[in-house]
Amino acid sequence: MGNLLTALLLAVWAGLCALDQFGPHLGFRKPLLASVGVGFILGDMQTAIIIGATMELMWLGVNNIGAYVPPDVISGTIVGASLGILSGRDTGTAISTAIAVGVPTALLVQQINLLVMTTNISLVHAADRAAEEFNLKRITMLHWTGGLMFFLSRAIPVFIACFAGSAVIDTILAAIPAQVLTGFTVASKAIPAVGLAMLLTMMMKKNMWIFLILGFVLGAYLNLGTLAIALIGAVAAGIYDLIMEKTTMAVSTTDEEGEYDL
Repeated sequence: MGNLLTALLLAVWAGLCALDQFGPHLGFRKPLLASVGVGFILGDMQTAIIIGATMELMWLGVNNIGAYVPPDVISGTIVGASLGILSGRDTGTAISTAIAVGVPTALLVQQINLLVMTTNISLVHAADRAAEEFNLKRITMLHWTGGLMFFLSRAIPVFIACFAGSAVIDTILAAIPAQVLTGFTVASKAIPAVGLAMLLTMMMKKNMWIFLILGFVLGAYLNLGTLAIALIGAVAAGIYDLIMEKTTMAVSTTDEEGEYDL
């Protein structure tokens, strides 16, 4: 009964994190915050946050760009963190277990998400017809139906994985060779570097590289903490924005004066 209740709570949490992407945007779709809910439900906040931080770095550069649908980091993080904690092993083994389970889960739910998004197109057309008939109740129902589909697309896979995984996790870990777990442990330390590299490729474009150098100097040479660097970065970004705004206004004014000269 305990395993069933735990799996249900994790499934509901996964569904709510998915809806956050389309609703209030509180940030629960991010691995680090999604793992906090896992830690609260399973009673091991420290391990959950460590796993969430590792997966946050791993998936740092994963975003929806255009029509691309990335691996579902919500399901991957929640399933990975849950089974990592339920394994009852040390932190290193928990992280390697989380990555070993979380990555394929994220890829699987990515395909389910694509199916749901394709299916929800029919709801949009139905809502268009309802709008033509001024049927507001039907539009509302279709809206909530679409949200329910997204909720279930995360909740059901997480429930199955966590409910079944909590019972067989020890058997699975016993069947995995020690060398494989060691490999995943090493990968858990190397993969975040890939996520940072993906982020750096975006930061190095245009004039963003100056902020990268500023942050590196503040951290490496002045030994400032993360909060101090973030606050200085916010001030630098504000100053940069003011300069760019004034430059844009100056160029706009010059263009208008040129038009009058003609």
